[in-house]
Amino acid sequence: MAPAYLATVPALQRVARWAPVALFSSGIVAGDKPVLVRDFVKSALYDPNHGYFSKRSGPVGVLDSAIRFNQLEGRSAYMKHLDKLYKKHDIAWFTPVELFKPWYAHAIAASILRTANLSVPLKIYEIGGGSGTCAKGVLDYMMLNAPPKVYNNMKYISVEISSSLAEKQLETVGEVQSHLSKFTVEHRDATDRTGWGSKNPQPCWVLMLEVLDNLPHDLVYSKDQVSPWMEVWIEKVNGRKFTSL
Repeated sequence: MAPAYLATVPALQRVARWAPVALFSSGIVAGDKPVLVRDFVKSALYDPNHGYFSKRSGPVGVLDSAIRFNQLEGRSAYMKHLDKLYKKHDIAWFTPVELFKPWYAHAIAASILRTANLSVPLKIYEIGGGSGTCAKGVLDYMMLNAPPKVYNNMKYISVEISSSLAEKQLETVGEVQSHLSKFTVEHRDATDRTGWGSKNPQPCWVLMLEVLDNLPHDLVYSKDQVSPWMEVWIEKVNGRKFTSL
């Protein structure tokens, strides 16, 4: 891997035009010190002060009620309805589990119930639970369809890095009072191994919806097929404007 500053100049010329100016104005890249792409992404998404997922209003939309798909006549009608929803809520995006609630979460719950070993208490971890729609949907399904012993003894643990989303999840799940005794939010970084504690041999389920594309990651660059791969760093350049990431 090439030294950082060797990669900074040529690679930055290639990738900097995709970096939004709003992120730099928030202080993510301060001074003249370059930062790794992984650190830039982590700060841009999860910093408690200016992170994309840390705002109380949140970029993740929550629908007031489920979409009545039986009243939509095909794909064109669905796309028009979706356009109205985005304009109405003025939100950045809706997750699939939100758009297809409660059926998306119910399908997950049905699969778990069909294949789980019900001789031991059911334990479900969700990484990055968003607004809590999946958790509520799964718990709703278990309450209505699982044997009472399964629902009463189950544990659903959400591992959420965003404090604002962790609060929202409790609100969403708490719409059904009996769910709260089964539901827990652990406000921490799921990628930090120390947060998981010691190994537990008991079986569990791990749900990760819309997670991999939101994880901090490195970026490497090579100008052609014979040049060495280089590590990409991001630095603030005064007077240079950036457009989109």
